[in-house]
Amino acid sequence: MSLGQSEVAKLVGQESGAIRALDSVSKSDVRHWCELLGDPDPDYHEKIKRGEKTVPPPMLLAWTMDPLWPPKEEAQEPHEKLATIFDEAGYSGATGIGLDQEFVRPVEIGDRLSFKVKIVDVSSAEEETKLGKGYLVRLLYTLLNQDGDVVSTQTQTVLRYQTLTPQLG
Repeated sequence: MSLGQSEVAKLVGQESGAIRALDSVSKSDVRHWCELLGDPDPDYHEKIKRGEKTVPPPMLLAWTMDPLWPPKEEAQEPHEKLATIFDEAGYSGATGIGLDQEFVRPVEIGDRLSFKVKIVDVSSAEEETKLGKGYLVRLLYTLLNQDGDVVSTQTQTVLRYQTLTPQLG
């Protein structure tokens, strides 16, 4: 199946409505993140108990991720519809290849984040990569706190590609 370029073009420039993160920012989420990545601050646990440390800025996109369960309903937002178009055209592989981040204000334990996603652009021609043939997609995430203040903007470049099928025999 081929990629419907006209369908894709209609979505470029569109932005989602505000999508509320499923959970508030919590100490346990931040602790798990820091344990996984290895926070260089040896007394992090004590600082966070005293409220002296805010959320690690690179962690913010964690609140924009869909849960693994329950499964997401039908695609509603422009970026979700774009992902469906790519999947249906056989470009089911997706990998982030670039991320530009701007942190406007600290995010703190207890904040309730929401975000909007704008489709900035999609490459007009298929590109050949080591992962397979694909298209570059640039998405602008705007993250807001519960007061509607922008806490971060993040432009993510994603390669949507046709996964290579192993040849048997």
